[in-house]
Amino acid sequence: MRTIVAAILVWTAFALPTAPVQAAEPVQPPAAGNAAGEGYRPVPAAGDAAPAESPPQPILLDDALSAMPPPIANVAGRRTQSLDGRWQAMIDAHGSGIGEWKAAWRDRTPQRPDEFYEYGFDDAFTLQVPGDFNTQHPELHWLEGSVWYRRPFDVDIERLRRQGRRLFVHFGAANYRADVFLNGEPVGSHEGGFTPFHFELTDKLVQGENRLLVHVDNRRRRDAVPSPGVDWFNYGGLTRSVQLVELPARHVRDYHLQLAPGELQQVRGWVQVEPAQVGVAVRVELPELRLAVDARTDAAGRATIEFDAPLQLWSPQQPKLYRVRVSAAGDAVEDEIGFRSIAVQGEKILLNGEPVYLRGVNLHEEIDGRRAATEDDYRRLLEHVQALGANFARASHYPFGEEFSRLADRMGILLWLEIPVYQGIDFDDPGTRGTMQRMLAEMIGRDRNRAAVVMWGIANETASGPARDAVLTALAAQARAQDPTRLIAAAFYGPGFDGARLEMHDPLFSAIDVIGANIYYGWYTPWKVEPEQVEWIPPGKPLLISEFGAEAKYGHRGAGERAGDWDEEYQAEFYRKQFRMIRGLPFVQGVLPWVLADFRSPVRMHPYQAGFNRKGLLSEHGERKRAWDVVADFYRSEAAAPQTTRKENNADD
Repeated sequence: MRTIVAAILVWTAFALPTAPVQAAEPVQPPAAGNAAGEGYRPVPAAGDAAPAESPPQPILLDDALSAMPPPIANVAGRRTQSLDGRWQAMIDAHGSGIGEWKAAWRDRTPQRPDEFYEYGFDDAFTLQVPGDFNTQHPELHWLEGSVWYRRPFDVDIERLRRQGRRLFVHFGAANYRADVFLNGEPVGSHEGGFTPFHFELTDKLVQGENRLLVHVDNRRRRDAVPSPGVDWFNYGGLTRSVQLVELPARHVRDYHLQLAPGELQQVRGWVQVEPAQVGVAVRVELPELRLAVDARTDAAGRATIEFDAPLQLWSPQQPKLYRVRVSAAGDAVEDEIGFRSIAVQGEKILLNGEPVYLRGVNLHEEIDGRRAATEDDYRRLLEHVQALGANFARASHYPFGEEFSRLADRMGILLWLEIPVYQGIDFDDPGTRGTMQRMLAEMIGRDRNRAAVVMWGIANETASGPARDAVLTALAAQARAQDPTRLIAAAFYGPGFDGARLEMHDPLFSAIDVIGANIYYGWYTPWKVEPEQVEWIPPGKPLLISEFGAEAKYGHRGAGERAGDWDEEYQAEFYRKQFRMIRGLPFVQGVLPWVLADFRSPVRMHPYQAGFNRKGLLSEHGERKRAWDVVADFYRSEAAAPQTTRKENNADD
């Protein structure tokens, strides 16, 4: 069945516009009496029986993509109006305002003396956008429910009509479900807390002031992605920027330009013009190289681009970006794009044709005890990555904001981006499968022009089974079809361990390029022998130690003899032992300690944890623990040794 599913998905991804997802039709408010709204499910209480296993159904993943409009690529390069700032807000913890009963989405005010409505916005209660709602008011800290946002804006609709312009609202992300309304009318809805989406407003605008309402619900659900049982804080709200985007009636909607697979001086890609029309003239320019390439669109509105150029390739050592101008039908958009190749050869990962050792670290999108939301937040995170001596970062376990990827482009930090297909996901649920597929499409659609992004991650720590294997194989095929210029990766539970031998097996290995091993031996499971005495069986593909670590409370010093002491020396010694083992594994192409900094996690209940996962090399305040220096020393030694020398030395160990 996997072969059939992959074939269907490959056809779908090539035949349909690759694009982020939004509602094909405006959201319909739920029927009266359904206060929570259609599609919402209560999170099961602890101890509730799990649904019985059902046989996997045929998994045809094309339905979720068939109605997807193409993304608006590079919103920052368009004519925009920021809606960031203070928004009026209203708490709706039970979600009662989304239905017809209270109908808060209509945004009405009393017109008669005997008229009233059981909702309203208090000018004094506001929320900053972008930002999570949980950390802005004490009463919202533990909220997993609904919040309404309202923001007025002015539009000269007569000018738009006269000039033939269209207006869209673009959300960087909203966690988890967003229902969008304009002037009391539904516009659309979106599910998924970490990827961008947009809606066209043109036909619903009025002259002068317009009122945008957004209902955001961050309740965890069994059919959601991720599933309820995550090991991070469920920050809700409009967590990324909101912008109005103005475009000509016919415009450059999307594009992808990168080195052709297997080439170092040949660029291959495409430009999408909307609405589609055959024969539209398209031009791609690289002014620095005095290069201009012309093409024309086909009936689907897509123009194929291919050219040779004497490019300086992007790398962590020299993160060269070229100014690129894409124009068609009187519209033009400029971007900064780096050109590089990424490939696998046996057990090696090749960057620009040369082996690269990935000195990495895992990150959560959290800073100062809140959701990171601004370019400055992302810069601070990436500056820590650089200070550690890392050249690689994994955005775990969800896509971060677009500014994060763009900064990594400029700073020369390789990235692994992934969708939150995590433990406990329901692969049998058709809606869940569709959400996974849409998230993957949205992530790729946003960042496929970022040179720093070298891997698309499709899952983390999911157990093999018929439905899981089929769905993830299909997602890998979708990712390749949307973007053949990057590697496909997944992270797996640590390999089977019989005391002295480690070996990994998973049906998904054949569908991906890079295998990630999450190993916590020495923390959750004790070593039965010294780590360097363990025999590893190579999986035959590039292997990354994608997670490993131990917990320590910053400032807690002890003898480092017991895990239960939560002291810094135990964590530091954990890394020393791990690195002694890793130095003897020539097939390991990189390592990613878990995690850069302590982060909020309500499932961590020990007094030393106090609601934080304490595996960070930094405290939640950015203070360096002893393990930081152990990792930094290892990275300095790896950076100083050429890849060939490292291989030869390891072979002699």
